[in-house]
Amino acid sequence: STVAAVLMTKAIGDRFHAVMVDNGCLRKDEAVNVLKRMRDDCKVNLRCVDAADRFLDLLKGVTDPEKKRKIIGGTFIDIFQEE
Repeated sequence: STVAAVLMTKAIGDRFHAVMVDNGCLRKDEAVNVLKRMRDDCKVNLRCVDAADRFLDLLKGVTDPEKKRKIIGGTFIDIFQEE
């Protein structure tokens, strides 16, 4: 969350490295706006992983909400472990 990232930055400074994952389901320009606000206004060391294609490919054709939830959750975990 934004609050947690700001608090961590205040607590440990440059040692904190935040990661935002763009899953392809964000609002138009949301990733760019969040990066700008967090970096410029909040001074958070944040980078964005563009995983939109990965998420959308995995979700293609899936209609069951529970299956979608599991795919999304599992993919977030995989990406964070890779990063």
